[in-house]
Amino acid sequence: MALLAVLSLLPAEEMVRTSLGGHIEHAAAYAGTAFLIGRSYPSWGWKWPAAALVIYAGMLEVLQNFSPSRRPAGEDWFASAVGVLLGFSALYAVGNAWKRWR
Repeated sequence: MALLAVLSLLPAEEMVRTSLGGHIEHAAAYAGTAFLIGRSYPSWGWKWPAAALVIYAGMLEVLQNFSPSRRPAGEDWFASAVGVLLGFSALYAVGNAWKRWR
C-alpha cells in the first residue's frame, strides 16, 4: 500500500515507465495488491478490501494535485479500479483451481 502511494505521488520527472502504458501499469499494480491482500487476509472477504482499494486509488489520484508535474486523471482511477477487480478475480480463480487440484 505504501509503495502504491510512493509511486502515485512521485514527481513525473522521477517516474520510470514501462512500455505497457500507464493504464496497464495502474491495473497491474492494483491487481497485484488486491491479490496479495486477499491472499493475506482471507477472512476479510473481498468486498470491503476491494472498496477500500478503489477509494484509496481515488484518494491518491486527488493527491496528485499536490505533486510536482503530476495531474489526477479519472481514467487512471478507473484502470486502478479494474485492476482491483481483476486481482480479486484472479485470487478466486487460483483458489478454485487449487481446490480442484488437491
